Amino acid sequence: MAVARLSGHDAVGLRDVINLAVSMSPANTWTPCFEGATIRNLYPGRAGLQGILAVHLLGCGYTPVADAPADVYGTILGEAFDPEAAVAGLGHEPCRIEQNYFKFHACCLYNHPALDAVHALRGAERFTAEDVSRVEVTSVPFVTRMADPDPPAMLAAKFSLPHAVAAAIVLGRSDVAAFSEPALRDPRVRALARRVAVAGDPGMSMRARDGAQAAVRVTLRDGRTLSRTTTVVRGDAANPSGRDALVAKFLGLASEVLGGERAGEVVTRVAGLESLEDVRELSALLHP
Repeated sequence: MAVARLSGHDAVGLRDVINLAVSMSPANTWTPCFEGATIRNLYPGRAGLQGILAVHLLGCGYTPVADAPADVYGTILGEAFDPEAAVAGLGHEPCRIEQNYFKFHACCLYNHPALDAVHALRGAERFTAEDVSRVEVTSVPFVTRMADPDPPAMLAAKFSLPHAVAAAIVLGRSDVAAFSEPALRDPRVRALARRVAVAGDPGMSMRARDGAQAAVRVTLRDGRTLSRTTTVVRGDAANPSGRDALVAKFLGLASEVLGGERAGEVVTRVAGLESLEDVRELSALLHP
């Protein structure tokens, strides 16, 4: 839609581009995530490519079906498509992009409520991995598919709740390093991951704002039991962390590639995005 709008298309052209793009929607499963197959990492780039391609296809004379969203999302990638729901509140309520969720754990979203609870417990109780006898995690039903304690690769580790919890306790972190090869090979992390039990609760939902999203119970070797429940994860629009935390996350990741000075300049340019005369002033900074 953005590319079509920037290319000067009217309402008819925008509708055609929507229908062309939807007809190219990729259909995939969670299997690459669990197996650690990095083809999964192509999906966002492929989506961006097809958004641009749809505009070019329209210019080349390709024609779309009349209602691709209802056709694709109502039969292949979903059970129904409600066009009224898709535009509900448009122009009267904040845009969805303004209610975005920012990840502060470098792994699958379904790990995050449990990790919030683990970090809160570690901060309050100061226990170590050697103190832990067993960890029990109850969260949304999907987590039962993420219960492999021995993920084969970095990507698979990001979809392993036992590994994520164990790394958070052993290493005290859940950033990129917690899912790197050294963390995967760490015997302390691997041993604790095997003592993490995972259960799903149909009453829990990631969309809940007034109910539990995860409950963590840590049994220590001295007989004590520590518990913590997460309702809304940190970084959610309903539990924001603020601009400073987002900038720190960006600089921590981007500085390794761009260098600290250039990464800082990107932050400055983004803060004044509306004053740029040409977007290439920003994009020129986005490479080493």
